[in-house]
Amino acid sequence: MFRKTDMGAEEMRTRAHALSPKLRQLLIMIDGKTPAGQLALQLPEKEMIHRLMELEWDGFIERVGGVSAGGAAATPKAAPAPAAAVSLESATISAGQMARIRTVLEMSNQNQLAGALDNLLHQLHGSMDKAALEAAIGHWLQMMRERGHDGAAQTYLAQIRAALKN
Repeated sequence: MFRKTDMGAEEMRTRAHALSPKLRQLLIMIDGKTPAGQLALQLPEKEMIHRLMELEWDGFIERVGGVSAGGAAATPKAAPAPAAAVSLESATISAGQMARIRTVLEMSNQNQLAGALDNLLHQLHGSMDKAALEAAIGHWLQMMRERGHDGAAQTYLAQIRAALKN
């Protein structure tokens, strides 16, 4: 679930950032009460995730409970997701899927972790080892949680899951 930040509310009033029509439409629908999956915007899941991430990165929206008050609420909600997101043993992963997943991890490393995963990502470059990728995702998720970025981690995990579906 997302809510508008002060910047998002200001954008609704002023249109100062000239958002695209689809981003603006999505921003309008975000109310802090409706889960992202239930927003009435007719977009494929992958495109919806991308647009939500874009609004979040640009500071127009934030996850409800993802900052300080969400510590207790976010932990139980997030617990099942990592297992589903990182269990790759039965999956067949293409080079394209690996590249998309590494890209998601690289974005997170740059945006939230200040390069803390550089060595790990360097080791993954060009690798098709599912066990190494699974371990990397687990390590990444742990770092995201430790640094208070569980909300953003869930958004990235959704994008990883979407990459695995394709």
